[in-house]
Amino acid sequence: KGEKEWQRPEALSEEVNRPGFHTANPAISEDGRKLYYNRIVLQSQKAVEAKIYVSDVDDAGWKSGNEVEGINGEYLALQPALGELFGRDVIFFASDMPGGYGGMDIYYATSNGDNSYDEPVNLGAQINTIADDQMAFYFDGTLYFSTDGLPTMGGFDVYYSVWNGSEWS
Repeated sequence: KGEKEWQRPEALSEEVNRPGFHTANPAISEDGRKLYYNRIVLQSQKAVEAKIYVSDVDDAGWKSGNEVEGINGEYLALQPALGELFGRDVIFFASDMPGGYGGMDIYYATSNGDNSYDEPVNLGAQINTIADDQMAFYFDGTLYFSTDGLPTMGGFDVYYSVWNGSEWS
């Protein structure tokens, strides 16, 4: 943003926007030095592969993206969002990995500080439903997310849950 208005947007280089992939769902670290995002393979407008990547930046621009270690697998890993739980940095994301409550569930994984993460943890029944739960966004102890698994006016309504230091409201 300039002094009075937004500048024209510019696509990031092929270091991030690789040909053959749909690059989406960016999340930037608090210090602005790391960009987390998805590389998605689409077939007939349906995600058949989705992994979370991270790129670092320096004065020359964004570096080549690397898969985030500890999160990606033989399942979809979508919509990274950065946050903090138990005094540690975490990444929230939506996934259809086995063992969830429904289609897509929201998980978190704790950072090891080196672009690797511990094993993902399902956020549990306070957040996840038998349907699809996704689009997590964390800010100041509150997790915002969308679900189509609760009675609503229709579709993916937005909900929030507050973290009290040990559990979600």
